[in-house]
Amino acid sequence: MRERVLALRDQGLRPGQVVLCPDTPVIEPVAMSLALMQVGAALLPYRTGLPGGEILELAASTGAEWRWSPDSATLIPLEPATGTASPCPGSLGSALALLVKTSGSSGGPKVVMLTRENLIASAAAVNRRLGFGSDDVWLCCLRLSHIGGLSIIHRWALAGGSLVLHEGFDAQAVAEDLQRHAVTHISLVPPMLGRLIDTGAAPPPSLRVVLVGGQALSPVLAERALLAGWPLFLTYGMTETTSQIATSAHALERVPSDGRVGPLLPGVEIDRRDGLEGPSRLRVRGPMVMAGYANPGRLAGQGLDEGWFETSDLGGIDAEGELRVVGRADDVLVIGGNNISLTRVDGLLRAAPGVSDLAVVALADAIWGHRLVVVYTGDLDERAFERWCDGALSGAERPRVFKRVAGLPLLDSGKYDRIAIRALALESGSSP
Repeated sequence: MRERVLALRDQGLRPGQVVLCPDTPVIEPVAMSLALMQVGAALLPYRTGLPGGEILELAASTGAEWRWSPDSATLIPLEPATGTASPCPGSLGSALALLVKTSGSSGGPKVVMLTRENLIASAAAVNRRLGFGSDDVWLCCLRLSHIGGLSIIHRWALAGGSLVLHEGFDAQAVAEDLQRHAVTHISLVPPMLGRLIDTGAAPPPSLRVVLVGGQALSPVLAERALLAGWPLFLTYGMTETTSQIATSAHALERVPSDGRVGPLLPGVEIDRRDGLEGPSRLRVRGPMVMAGYANPGRLAGQGLDEGWFETSDLGGIDAEGELRVVGRADDVLVIGGNNISLTRVDGLLRAAPGVSDLAVVALADAIWGHRLVVVYTGDLDERAFERWCDGALSGAERPRVFKRVAGLPLLDSGKYDRIAIRALALESGSSP
């Protein structure tokens, strides 16, 4: 590591600057993240294979000065120069440690700026909550251009434990390495968990934590995992909060209900601005909340209101002091004069026998306001699924179109690609 730090400085890297780095080979973002922290510079990882024009757009929007080439082990100045020759007044400077694109699972991605304080506060809180220490092993199979994977690097570095890196997710390879390396901790998004269970592999005795986040875990998948003996921990967070703000205090003993996640991490505050007793739009403040969205001058504060970050999710703290997330602010639609929750419809549809996975899409309808399309995988054919819905859902809740596919489209992060899924729904449900 010392040699890399010296090489970066010799090539002209200075504190407060930003370096773009591809996310494979996977050792590169790991080594660069740690080396840049020592220099006082920041890492901006990107998906390997990203077109050159998009790389330049990333650089221009963030003021990045350099791009790292793993093949030649050199820093390449970005031309024309996109970074600032000297820090702007009010810029984050050497406090900035990491810039990360949001997943863009339902809309256009943004770039989040995270400081050293954000990374250390998050890693320390998560390690304490999950009991990750110097004798433990974390298997990382999440992409290292997304916060889910990047945050594992900092937990590992802070704890001094062991790290097993995978370049992408292969369920069989993950199952084998869980046993081979006596892994204690692993992070997965729900589609990965489903594929891991499908291998038929049993969790090794060493495994204490399967951290599941990125999107809601369906009760059906949770029940499958618990019956197979996987030690599930739920988490809630996002790129803007350095990966998570609430996490289960212990492994789940039963299928979660009512959107319950777990206690907030230390230092996290939830603000109920509307003052209502029911679920409200979550506003978050704490030491792991971002410095702001990226901009060429790297000025802090964009996307924040006096340190508060407002999410698109609805929830609150229950009587036991645990965070509950019950849907999104744009989740409730009016269909035929009825208020319909897409989260509720999703949960009801997942109970259908023979359905493996699904996504519900709402399309505009000139008469009813909206009509629902379900895109799903499984053995149940479309007509049988429609008949099942007749007795399980109210009229306004029932999908009008059923589209069975071989697999739901996923993003590089492993989460559902909502834009691609919507395109599939439009193919089947565009007619009035």
